[in-house]
Amino acid sequence: MQKGPPWTTVLLAAAALVLALVLLGRLAVETTAPPSRPDERPRPATVHQATGAVPASRGPDLRQPAPPSVFDELLRRILDLARTPGAAPDELLLSFATPGELEAFRARAARAGIELLPVDPRLLTARVRVGDGRALASELAGGGFDRIGPNYLAWVPSLPRLPEPDADNAGGNQPFGTSGLEAVGAGRNRSDWGRGVTVAVLDTGVTDHPQLEQLRLSRTDLVQDGQPLNGHGTAMASLIAGSDPEEGGVAPAAHLLDIRVADAKGESTTALVAQGILTAVDQGARVINISLGTTADAPVLRRAVDYALARGVVIVAAAGNDQARALAYPAAYAGVVSVAAVDANGVQAFFSNSGSGLALAAPGVGIVSAYSNNQRVISSGTSQAAAITSGVVATMLGWGYSGQGMIKTLAAQAKPTGAPAEQTGAGLVQVPRR
Repeated sequence: MQKGPPWTTVLLAAAALVLALVLLGRLAVETTAPPSRPDERPRPATVHQATGAVPASRGPDLRQPAPPSVFDELLRRILDLARTPGAAPDELLLSFATPGELEAFRARAARAGIELLPVDPRLLTARVRVGDGRALASELAGGGFDRIGPNYLAWVPSLPRLPEPDADNAGGNQPFGTSGLEAVGAGRNRSDWGRGVTVAVLDTGVTDHPQLEQLRLSRTDLVQDGQPLNGHGTAMASLIAGSDPEEGGVAPAAHLLDIRVADAKGESTTALVAQGILTAVDQGARVINISLGTTADAPVLRRAVDYALARGVVIVAAAGNDQARALAYPAAYAGVVSVAAVDANGVQAFFSNSGSGLALAAPGVGIVSAYSNNQRVISSGTSQAAAITSGVVATMLGWGYSGQGMIKTLAAQAKPTGAPAEQTGAGLVQVPRR
């Protein structure tokens, strides 16, 4: 009579099978709702030329090969995740609970020939290139990590092609035709506003411009693709700290950190935005303006936001231009100053997202700002609203206001719009009187 395999072998194989099946079932979760995005990029019209994830088992690392059929299914799921629409192709993000677990995986990955892409270890995340996926599947079958998911895209928000009727949106479309300074109480001498405060602009990069000639500006390029800069970042910088007395920024005396996280198409990833947040904190930012976002709640982005908030940094983020019933991320995270857009009548802009937890609103329709190639442009978006709000926050910090509880402070002085809180939060942001 032929003997069967030892009981220990049977138990180990069964455990490996169960672990792999659990892993497979959970790997599929993040593929069910990939982020959506508008088809069209923002194309602001020139006014005139300026001359002056998924949980995984944390059981023991069995180091036993999964049965071939289970391994093949695991490999297929990994490859599917790496091809998730709305995510960086051929990349995955693995989250860990402790630095030790992250370092142990990195060591194993290096021995297995898995390509590790740059990401700050403080985010407790490994960013990997999938390739053919077999080596990665072998490592994942052993567990030892918290979550795995795609490296979702983030982007500079564009506008819907045409205003569409939306019962949850007020439909405002009256342009300001200015930078909105008067509307937020900043139509006065602002030459020293923001002095002593460092504001990070996580965006497409800031180009030279007459409005920014007097500005103290430090640059860090995390994209490093050698391509021309998209003008969006320049526009945001000018609304925060441009020097023009009538159409400039709120806090022209602030020090700006230009941290480029988005390419010439206005596109980034959650991992890159997260890295930008940590870079901003490291370089002394007290305010971080994020006029871009994603519809994906990514663990790596959430960790970066928590890191900054724990250090007293104020994060201001655009609510999004999707005319949606939910805020974009990172605006949707608790503790972030989430900003919607209103038109010149104080009505929620037709494109502005709505959602619970919205902090307040700012001018965002027909806003004049600087742009690349020494241009000035008229454009609209929650991006503009967020940048104006960042200027207000920088001014207040320079006057001695505390960054702790900034959302409540802003809400207390906001000008009510009469709209539901889901549309404009506490109201239109205002610079306090001194």
